[in-house]
Amino acid sequence: MAFSTQQKERPDPADLDLKDGTVTRVAQQKKDLDRASVFIDDAFAFGLAVDLVIEAGLRKGVRLTADEQRALLVRQEAFAAKASALAGVANRARTSEEVRRSLLKKGFAETTVEDTVAHLEGLGLVDDAAYARAFVRGRFEGRGYGPARLRQDLQKKGVDRRTIDEALEELTEAEDLGAEACGQAEKKWRALRSEDDLRKRKKKTMDFLVRRGFGFDTAREAVDRVAEAEDDEPWEE
Repeated sequence: MAFSTQQKERPDPADLDLKDGTVTRVAQQKKDLDRASVFIDDAFAFGLAVDLVIEAGLRKGVRLTADEQRALLVRQEAFAAKASALAGVANRARTSEEVRRSLLKKGFAETTVEDTVAHLEGLGLVDDAAYARAFVRGRFEGRGYGPARLRQDLQKKGVDRRTIDEALEELTEAEDLGAEACGQAEKKWRALRSEDDLRKRKKKTMDFLVRRGFGFDTAREAVDRVAEAEDDEPWEE
């Protein structure tokens, strides 16, 4: 699914003009205790995650070539992307496309983004199929949305067609789909009690159900039922 957004500019380590040098200081940053500032030849060079500093064994006196510095910055980008993605999925469940969009918007390179998405999928922290099933059941039971509305909402979140079809399959075959449509129709029907024109009342109820994502046949049957319950005539062609 095509997606465009305003992206932030993030420097590409390959484009940085770096020189060989010696680490003269490594200091934890005051505003972000998870990051450290690395000084090379007594000048600030770059910031890295503390975990990466420890992993790389950076300390005073360590000699770093320009290529080694770039390699560290590439690893920092991957580290930052994963940290950002993990923070996002910890806040709420997300689709792979939502994670992808968020990272691209923050300016991460496409290769870094794809590696990060694959990493989260491998950990089971991003699972579009599980997300779609939970989304369908939750929105159906909690908000009374029908299949068409649920499909549209999942498409906006970047879920592929096959995954959506599988998530909707059990819902469209369930007997509670018609019951939910009838329940929604009854509420709308009562809210339109001041409408004297029976045809308009039926049409408005029908339109309401269709907007909520119920198919025409399901909506029509629900309207007929609530109308008949009030001893009205069934829908006429």
